[in-house]
Amino acid sequence: MRSAIASPIILLTRWLVTGALLLPLSACAAEPTARASTGQAPIADAAADAALSKRGRILFLQCRSCHSLNAGGEHKVGPNLHGLFGATAASKPGFGYSEALQRSGITWNAAQLERFLESPNALVAGTAMAFVGLPAPEDRRALIAYLKEQTR
Repeated sequence: MRSAIASPIILLTRWLVTGALLLPLSACAAEPTARASTGQAPIADAAADAALSKRGRILFLQCRSCHSLNAGGEHKVGPNLHGLFGATAASKPGFGYSEALQRSGITWNAAQLERFLESPNALVAGTAMAFVGLPAPEDRRALIAYLKEQTR
Protein backbone atom coordinates (compact mmCIF):
# COMPACT_ATOMS: atom_id res chain seq x y z
CA MET A 1 0.00 0.00 0.00
CA ARG A 2 2.84 2.39 0.83
CA SER A 3 4.41 2.05 -2.60
CA ALA A 4 1.10 2.81 -4.33
CA ILE A 5 0.96 6.12 -2.45
CA ALA A 6 4.66 6.93 -2.71
CA SER A 7 5.11 6.15 -6.40
CA PRO A 8 3.22 9.17 -7.81
CA ILE A 9 4.93 11.45 -5.29
CA ILE A 10 8.35 10.06 -6.18
CA LEU A 11 7.66 10.32 -9.91
CA LEU A 12 6.39 13.90 -9.64
CA THR A 13 9.31 14.96 -7.46
CA ARG A 14 11.81 13.23 -9.74
CA TRP A 15 10.27 15.14 -12.68
CA LEU A 16 10.51 18.41 -10.76
CA VAL A 17 14.10 17.73 -9.68
CA THR A 18 15.26 16.87 -13.19
CA GLY A 19 13.19 19.59 -14.89
CA ALA A 20 14.63 22.46 -16.85
CA LEU A 21 13.91 24.97 -14.07
CA LEU A 22 16.81 23.70 -11.97
CA LEU A 23 20.49 24.39 -12.32
CA PRO A 24 22.26 22.12 -14.77
CA LEU A 25 23.76 19.20 -12.90
CA SER A 26 27.23 20.00 -14.21
CA ALA A 27 27.10 23.40 -12.51
CA CYS A 28 26.34 21.81 -9.13
CA ALA A 29 28.65 18.83 -9.22
CA ALA A 30 31.93 20.60 -9.83
CA GLU A 31 35.02 18.73 -8.69
CA PRO A 32 37.49 20.33 -6.29
CA THR A 33 40.17 22.28 -8.09
CA ALA A 34 43.90 21.61 -7.92
CA ARG A 35 46.75 24.07 -7.45
CA ALA A 36 48.42 23.51 -10.79
CA SER A 37 51.36 25.85 -10.20
CA THR A 38 52.45 24.26 -6.91
CA GLY A 39 51.56 20.65 -7.68
CA GLN A 40 49.72 20.37 -4.35
CA ALA A 41 46.79 18.05 -3.78
CA PRO A 42 43.29 19.29 -4.78
CA ILE A 43 41.68 21.74 -2.39
CA ALA A 44 38.02 22.07 -1.54
CA ASP A 45 36.27 24.77 -3.49
CA ALA A 46 33.73 26.50 -1.23
CA ALA A 47 31.57 27.56 -4.19
CA ALA A 48 31.44 23.99 -5.53
CA ASP A 49 30.62 22.66 -2.05
CA ALA A 50 27.80 25.19 -1.70
CA ALA A 51 26.42 24.29 -5.14
CA LEU A 52 26.64 20.58 -4.33
CA SER A 53 24.75 21.11 -1.07
CA LYS A 54 22.14 23.23 -2.85
CA ARG A 55 21.62 20.45 -5.39
CA GLY A 56 21.33 17.96 -2.52
CA ARG A 57 18.70 20.15 -0.83
CA ILE A 58 16.67 20.10 -4.04
CA LEU A 59 17.06 16.34 -4.35
CA PHE A 60 15.96 15.90 -0.72
CA LEU A 61 12.52 17.23 -1.71
CA GLN A 62 11.66 13.71 -2.83
CA CYS A 63 12.77 12.35 0.58
CA ARG A 64 11.13 14.80 2.95
CA SER A 65 7.64 13.37 2.67
CA CYS A 66 9.02 10.25 4.40
CA HIS A 67 12.05 11.51 6.38
CA SER A 68 12.83 14.41 8.72
CA LEU A 69 16.37 15.62 9.46
CA ASN A 70 16.24 17.73 12.62
CA ALA A 71 17.39 16.56 16.05
CA GLY A 72 14.42 15.12 17.90
CA GLY A 73 12.34 15.20 14.73
CA GLU A 74 9.44 12.83 14.34
CA HIS A 75 9.51 9.64 12.35
CA LYS A 76 7.29 9.73 9.31
CA VAL A 77 6.78 6.88 6.85
CA GLY A 78 10.57 6.55 7.16
CA PRO A 79 12.77 7.22 10.17
CA ASN A 80 14.18 10.58 11.21
CA LEU A 81 17.68 10.79 9.73
CA HIS A 82 19.38 13.04 12.29
CA GLY A 83 22.65 11.42 13.40
CA LEU A 84 22.64 9.15 10.35
CA PHE A 85 26.40 9.02 9.70
CA GLY A 86 28.09 6.45 11.91
CA ALA A 87 24.75 4.98 13.07
CA THR A 88 23.87 1.33 12.66
CA ALA A 89 21.01 0.69 10.24
CA ALA A 90 17.61 0.13 11.88
CA SER A 91 18.76 1.58 15.20
CA LYS A 92 16.44 4.55 15.74
CA PRO A 93 14.10 3.82 18.65
CA GLY A 94 10.40 4.09 17.93
CA PHE A 95 10.53 3.20 14.25
CA GLY A 96 9.37 -0.13 12.79
CA TYR A 97 12.16 -1.23 10.44
CA SER A 98 11.96 -4.15 8.02
CA GLU A 99 13.59 -7.38 9.15
CA ALA A 100 15.92 -7.14 6.16
CA LEU A 101 17.31 -3.78 7.28
CA GLN A 102 17.54 -4.96 10.89
CA ARG A 103 19.68 -7.93 9.77
CA SER A 104 21.81 -5.91 7.33
CA GLY A 105 24.54 -4.96 9.80
CA ILE A 106 25.15 -1.72 7.87
CA THR A 107 26.86 1.21 9.53
CA TRP A 108 25.86 4.31 7.59
CA ASN A 109 28.71 6.19 5.93
CA ALA A 110 29.05 7.88 2.55
CA ALA A 111 30.03 4.66 0.75
CA GLN A 112 27.08 2.67 2.17
CA LEU A 113 24.66 5.51 1.45
CA GLU A 114 26.01 5.71 -2.10
CA ARG A 115 25.16 2.04 -2.63
CA PHE A 116 21.79 2.28 -0.83
CA LEU A 117 20.66 5.42 -2.65
CA GLU A 118 21.57 3.89 -6.01
CA SER A 119 19.19 0.98 -5.39
CA PRO A 120 17.90 0.29 -1.88
CA ASN A 121 16.69 -3.23 -2.77
CA ALA A 122 20.00 -4.15 -4.38
CA LEU A 123 21.87 -3.43 -1.14
CA VAL A 124 19.17 -4.66 1.26
CA ALA A 125 16.88 -7.14 -0.46
CA GLY A 126 13.48 -6.94 1.19
CA THR A 127 13.79 -3.41 2.55
CA ALA A 128 10.45 -1.69 3.06
CA MET A 129 11.77 1.58 1.62
CA ALA A 130 9.51 2.47 -1.30
CA PHE A 131 12.17 4.28 -3.32
CA VAL A 132 13.63 2.99 -6.57
CA GLY A 133 16.93 4.85 -6.18
CA LEU A 134 18.94 7.62 -7.78
CA PRO A 135 20.65 6.36 -10.94
CA ALA A 136 22.97 9.37 -11.43
CA PRO A 137 26.17 9.28 -9.32
CA GLU A 138 26.22 13.09 -9.25
CA ASP A 139 22.76 13.15 -7.68
CA ARG A 140 23.75 10.61 -5.03
CA ARG A 141 26.91 12.57 -4.23
CA ALA A 142 24.93 15.82 -3.88
CA LEU A 143 22.28 14.22 -1.68
CA ILE A 144 24.93 12.64 0.56
CA ALA A 145 26.72 16.00 0.90
CA TYR A 146 23.45 17.62 1.95
CA LEU A 147 22.66 14.83 4.41
CA LYS A 148 26.13 15.14 5.97
CA GLU A 149 25.55 18.85 6.46
CA GLN A 150 22.00 18.56 7.81
CA THR A 151 22.11 15.46 10.03
CA ARG A 152 25.02 16.33 12.37
